[in-house]
This record gives sequence, C-alpha cells and structure tokens, in this order.
Amino acid sequence: MLELNSSFLWIFFLLWFLYFSLSRIFFKPVGRIIDEREAKVAADSSRQEGMMAEIESRTRSLEAQLSRARRDAQRIREEWLKNGEETRARVVAEARTHSAKVLSETISQLDREIGAAERALEAQVSAFSEKIRQAYL
Repeated sequence: MLELNSSFLWIFFLLWFLYFSLSRIFFKPVGRIIDEREAKVAADSSRQEGMMAEIESRTRSLEAQLSRARRDAQRIREEWLKNGEETRARVVAEARTHSAKVLSETISQLDREIGAAERALEAQVSAFSEKIRQAYL
C-alpha cells in the first residue's frame, strides 16, 4: 500500500511539476499574449468608436453645409429669376417706347411726304388746268 501511495505521490508531484512548468513556460506567455491581444482589441474598438463618432460628426457637418448650399442656390436662383423678370419687363417697355417713337416718327414723315406730294399734285393740277384752259380757250 505504501508503494501505491508513493506512486500516487510521484504522480501527484509529476502532475504538479508539469502544471507548474507548463504554466511558466506555456500558459503565462499564452495568457500574456491573450491579454495583450484583448487590450489591443479593446483599444482598437475604442479607437473605432471614436472614429465612428468623428465620421458621424463630419457627416452631420457636411449635411448641414449641403443644406445651406442648397438654400443659397435656391435664393440665388430666385434672385436671378426676379432680376431676369425685371430686366425682361424693362426691355419690353423700352422696346414698346422705342417702337412707338419710331412709329410716330414714321407717321409724321409720311404725313410730310403726303403733304409734299399733295402740294406737288396741286401744282401739277394747276399747271394742267392752265394748259387745258389755254388749249380750249
């Protein structure tokens, strides 16, 4: 029975020695590597969360800038349309004024030409009348 106990003790010591040796040689370095890996993963995760927050912040900022740019573009478009309508109305009014002036000048010139033609015809009628009177009298 003593041999059994002694074998049992030797097995126990061997197992303890193996556990102690493996924990020093294998488990601690593996544990340290796992701890380092977990720390790196945690750091990467927190850095990723920070980056995601920054991306969201920049996205909101860009969306706000885009919204302002769209409002500005709409305002400028409305101003241009208003200015275009004002310019069109002014040009049309100027064209109407100019065409009325040209029409008035043309009518007055035609009236002068008609007057001159009437005077010329009256002079010719008087001359023909005189010739006819002299021819028949």
